[in-house]
Parts: sequence; C-alpha cells; structure tokens
Amino acid sequence: MGKPPRGRLVVIVFLVLTSGQMLLMSAQARHPQSGESLLRVWSVTAAAPLLSSVHAVFSRMERLWESYARVGAIERENRALREEVAELRREVARLREEAREAERLRRLLDLQQALPVRTLAARVIGRDMSVWFQSLIVNRGQRDGVRSGAAVITPEGLVGRVIEVGPTVARVQLITDERSGVGAAIGVLEETRAVGVVVGSNEALCRMRYVPGSEPVREGEMVYTTGQDGIYPRGLPIGRVVAVRRGSAMVSHDILIEPAARLSRLEEVLILLERPPEVRWPAS
Repeated sequence: MGKPPRGRLVVIVFLVLTSGQMLLMSAQARHPQSGESLLRVWSVTAAAPLLSSVHAVFSRMERLWESYARVGAIERENRALREEVAELRREVARLREEAREAERLRRLLDLQQALPVRTLAARVIGRDMSVWFQSLIVNRGQRDGVRSGAAVITPEGLVGRVIEVGPTVARVQLITDERSGVGAAIGVLEETRAVGVVVGSNEALCRMRYVPGSEPVREGEMVYTTGQDGIYPRGLPIGRVVAVRRGSAMVSHDILIEPAARLSRLEEVLILLERPPEVRWPAS
C-alpha cells in the first residue's frame, strides 16, 4: 500500500494536536457554577444515559429479588397456616367425637338408672357383619356376671342376645342374624292381636312373620317384644314397621321391620343381668 498523502497526514496531525489541546484546556478549565473540571462534567454528561440505564436494570433486579423473597415468605406463612388449620380441624373432630361419646354414655346411664333391672354397660370391641353371621364382640364376660342368653339393648331398643361367653368377652347375636327369632307384637300387647315372630335376614332390615292377614297393620307402628319366646322380657322396643305386603284371612302379612337400635354403628350397649317377665321401657 502507498503512503497517505502528505496533506492528509498534516490534517490528521493537526486534529490530534487540536483535540489534545482542547482536552488539556478542558481539564484545566472549571465549570462556572460547580467549579468542577469541564472534562469531568462532559464525561459525566456523556455517560449519564448509560448510567441511568444500568441503574434502572439493577433497580428492577432488586425489586424482582424483593418480590421473590416476599413470595417465599408468603408461601412459608401459608404453609404454616395450612398446617395450623389442619391441626385445628383434627382437634375439632376429636372434640366432636368426645362430645358424641359423652352424649351416648349419658343416655346409656339414664337408661341404666331408669330400668328396674340390673344391667351392665359394655363396649363393642369387634363385629362380624358378614353374609353368614350378624354378631358383635363386647368387652364383658363371665367375670362381670354375663350369662349366655342375656338380652342386650341400647337407649333406642333391642340389639340381640349373648350367645357365647368367655372370661372377659362375650359374643352378641344381633336381631338381624338369620338364625335370630324374637316373639313380637305390633303396638301394645294388650291392645293388639298382631302377634308374630321377628326374624333376621342377614341384612339391615328384619321380617315379621305369622301375623294374621286379617289384622290391620300400618307403616310406622312400633314393634315390641312379647316375652313369649322365653329369651327376651316383654316390652323391649324392636323396631318400626316400614313396609307391609298385605295378606288375607288365609295368608299372613309379610312385614319389614327397621330395627330401633342402629346396629351398624354401635359403640356401647347394656347387658341385662336379669330376666324379669317385663321391662317397662322409659318414655323418650
């Protein structure tokens, strides 16, 4: 390549010297108001847009970080609140269960005190609700004076009878067991001829058989023990009529009975330690 023309070189040298001279002059010159170097003022002025942009970026990053930190703190607070709510719910459930248990025990005690026979409170500790058997296991046995055949009740009505007794536990056959049979009458025995036998079907409802088809039977009527089966005393509530398939003078009614006691949800029961001819059931 050839050398640059002499005139151009002179111009370049002149510009460099002029620029240097101006830089020296600006470095020595002072701003009339602030007294700072003009070079410093010009450099700051030239860099101001860049510095502003950098500051804006860092400010935005700082705000984002603060927002992230706040979100993390809020999430931790929410987690703690959720755990606290769950604990409170568990506590409420526990208190409700204790209240229900206290109410059940109160009603059981009221019945125990109202009945004219000796009874023993027992807790249900096991159950067999299969298609073959309908029975419960309770935590009372021979050592507590329980005998086979003893009637078992709740404040709602008849549960069944004891069929097996061990030293500390007993098995109770429910009235819904298909091998169970209870002498029964619809309504008050002295005022009705609708007398028959309530039998189980291994289902939630029982059936009442042998009630003459000529006898009037209405849904909603209560059914009580008659005491004529040699097992249960007279006067215990069995359940309520929920359906009737009408019979005739020659054919018995087919009656469905809903047990008064909530057999699938039993927690505590009363065992009769005596078998009087009749039990006068307290008015509810």
